[in-house]
Amino acid sequence: MSIDEPRAPGSERDLEAPGSERDLEVQGSEPETDPEIDPEGDTIHRSLMWTLVGELVFAACQWFSLMVVAKLGSPEALGRYALGLAVATPVIILANLHLRGVYVVEVRERWRFEHYLGLRMVMIPLALAVTAGICLVRGWPWQTAAVVLLLGAIRASGSAADILYARAQRAEKMASIGISRAARGLLWIGLLALGMAIADEVVALALVATALALFTLLYDKPKAAALGTGESGVGRAGGIRPSFDPRALAGLAWTALPIGLAAGLLGVTGNMPAYVLESSHGLVEVGFFAAVLSIMQASGVVNMALGNAAVPRLAKLAVSDARGFWVLLAELLVLAAALNGLGVLGVAAFGELYLRLAYTPAYVVYFPQLMLTAVAAVIVGLANMLSQTLTAQSRFRTQLVINAVVLVFSVVASLLLIPGRGIAGAVETLVALAVFRFVIYLVVNVVVGPRRGRELEGRSGGAPERG
Repeated sequence: MSIDEPRAPGSERDLEAPGSERDLEVQGSEPETDPEIDPEGDTIHRSLMWTLVGELVFAACQWFSLMVVAKLGSPEALGRYALGLAVATPVIILANLHLRGVYVVEVRERWRFEHYLGLRMVMIPLALAVTAGICLVRGWPWQTAAVVLLLGAIRASGSAADILYARAQRAEKMASIGISRAARGLLWIGLLALGMAIADEVVALALVATALALFTLLYDKPKAAALGTGESGVGRAGGIRPSFDPRALAGLAWTALPIGLAAGLLGVTGNMPAYVLESSHGLVEVGFFAAVLSIMQASGVVNMALGNAAVPRLAKLAVSDARGFWVLLAELLVLAAALNGLGVLGVAAFGELYLRLAYTPAYVVYFPQLMLTAVAAVIVGLANMLSQTLTAQSRFRTQLVINAVVLVFSVVASLLLIPGRGIAGAVETLVALAVFRFVIYLVVNVVVGPRRGRELEGRSGGAPERG
């Protein structure tokens, strides 16, 4: 079967029933690629290597950033820092609309890359405005509000870089992404430490925000411009400019909205314990909780690296080789369990020493919670991988429904466990959430995952039957 003929963005066909289930399916053939682009891209192992290197360096720097704030600041300063991440990150995630993932798996070419870039440029200022609005509504002291806003700016530059990464990821050429992520992490930790040493976290975060914005303009943008997209007729390398065609952006936003909302809801869900803990016990407890969660942060980046490297290949296998899809998924689940399991062993052996040396002796009392968090990280890793398979199949609305249900569970569990139990209750909430998500995603994957009949139907151009 040949692919749909290229057509002008914003045409009637582009906007016909935008976001319908059929529109969201990955079709059973691949677009024509430019001769300059290797149609095979990197192998899954090479992509994983580059992604893991970049994400592990970034994760290590993020991990060390908590220690830097704790060592050069105070538990309250760490609480402000952790709260800022908990507030700014979900807002940016929601504004992202998961456009990078949509671009990678969308092979029908209803929109050009310039439309994805344009929509992201529209959403970033809106996200910053929402973050400022949250600060006003909560009425935080100026220093807390400044930290939240600066972390919002840092996440905004990361959001701009994220959509630029999409071109390399779609071509399965992950080297520039890995290099960028590693460099961004090193800039973050280096300037954070410098700023904390000479002043405080506000000055430090201002330095980080400025440096990362410049890095996006001077490295990420030129790298994206130098790489062809593989889109029909526009595969050649060249400059990129965002397009703000209202009809095209409206159609793209409507199509991406379900998965964007799903990702945003998941971000709020994961941070709900921090919100409730700050409201009921204050910033100092949030600081201690951030130290306990540090193992989850490192685990999360490993899981992200696995997912980002695997999604393009899973998307192709979902419509061309059902058996290959399940074999690759099984391998990824085993790898996720093994990598996250190493974290459990490491915490069991060195957890108390880690809390004592990386933070201060006052944190050692929370070793049992650190151990429980490491166990939760294994379950989260498996759940996240199962979530990525739904992205690869363009099951965006399914993920929205799942994450809405999980958010309700998170709110109820947090309100029941945290006010009376503090950090212990927050960690117990995370474990309950991890188990709940894993069970739901496992069941949904079994029901709607690719089958031989669906695969053949996808090749013939029909939409697979819904589970």
